[in-house]
Amino acid sequence: GIAFTEHGPYWRNVRKFCNQQLFNASKIESFAPSRKEVLTHFIESLKEAAVAKEVVNISKKVGDLIEKMTLKMIFGPLKKYEEFNLKELIEEFTNLAGAFNLADFVPFLGSFDLQVLCLCVTTLRINVHTTTYVNVHKF
Repeated sequence: GIAFTEHGPYWRNVRKFCNQQLFNASKIESFAPSRKEVLTHFIESLKEAAVAKEVVNISKKVGDLIEKMTLKMIFGPLKKYEEFNLKELIEEFTNLAGAFNLADFVPFLGSFDLQVLCLCVTTLRINVHTTTYVNVHKF
């Protein structure tokens, strides 16, 4: 919620929490080994493509690299995270956030708002993935 929250006491508290607990130097450094592992795999795939003299789409490769690093930091060393398509969900959310919303201009049509329905479906998909992740990590 920090991205779309109104500036005020709640926003300041969330920002303070993020800076103190999530984005501090020790937390970032704790992910260095996993980032190094993903980056090593990325470099090896580029070397293999160079030896095979294949054309490489660097934009796609770097996007995949960032996605793998992010998922590894969120889910850890779990192998099932690969079925969690983070890039697709982010694209869906950005499309929904930037889409024209008829209910903003004609309020009585709010009950027919398809944007809210799409957002609910996307949220449900995220809940299914995170519930699966939590169930796998139960002790």
